[in-house]
Amino acid sequence: MTENGNRGGAAAGEMARSMTTYDGLRLAGTAVVTSGAGEHTASGEPEHAVLLLHGEGADRDHGGFFPRLAAEFAAAGIGSLRFDLPGHGESEGRPEELTLSGLLNVIDAGLRDLRTLLPGARLTLFASGLTGGVAAGYAARRGSEIDRLVLINPLIDYQRQFVDEAPNWSDGRLDPDAAAVLRGTGRLDRAPAYVLGRAMLNEVFWLQPRGVLEAITAPVLIVHGAGPTPVPVDSSRTAAAALRCPHRLVEIGDTQRWEWRAPVIRESIEWILAPVDSGRAEAEPLPTAR
Repeated sequence: MTENGNRGGAAAGEMARSMTTYDGLRLAGTAVVTSGAGEHTASGEPEHAVLLLHGEGADRDHGGFFPRLAAEFAAAGIGSLRFDLPGHGESEGRPEELTLSGLLNVIDAGLRDLRTLLPGARLTLFASGLTGGVAAGYAARRGSEIDRLVLINPLIDYQRQFVDEAPNWSDGRLDPDAAAVLRGTGRLDRAPAYVLGRAMLNEVFWLQPRGVLEAITAPVLIVHGAGPTPVPVDSSRTAAAALRCPHRLVEIGDTQRWEWRAPVIRESIEWILAPVDSGRAEAEPLPTAR
């Protein structure tokens, strides 16, 4: 990853970054390296750093949530890196080219660059929506490379979401009209935010993050209900039940739906900075936002 300097109007400590994927795409990103409050390494760098992965139909700012999250992290002495996924925001590529296996490589490249930026930091993987299941799969396979995992409204069951419950699929097969669209355009648009290409539609039959949850060793925080989400809360409840590592499921109720950012940020910071053995294996509602 190469440093490009501060963006116009960026918050103090933000740096525009450019990351190259393993297959050569340039991804636009933003890093926040802080020397504020919180724990630091012997070299004065933050002891904790977070790789932020946005969800479907978004970019690295995630509707304004990630800049605020990064600023709150910085105030707590936590560094961060966020970037536009391939085909999103200012990054190269097309949305329909995105695949689950490709996202695993994007995560790997992002963590590698974050490790280069802050070599002494303990790394947290933070993912939302579409990237949640892939992040869980990465944690199961490369658990020694991350210190914590935070999932916000994670999509775990890709086949159920994109095939089993999709109106244009029946008995695991795409209907003729949708197949014609896929042949002609190379993509299927799923309202409100999903753009699916042929490669991902084939992957979902074989890549099942739920099947590897038991292998995750890093402590996991799952927060569900943070704003409108097409993923049912039962998905996160079932995922939490399958985890064998220290974990916590936090649910946001309807009365909190429009005030979700502050408590999610608070819970995330507490989880990242907490001792490893502080994970609790139960679901809890979030307190009123403050």
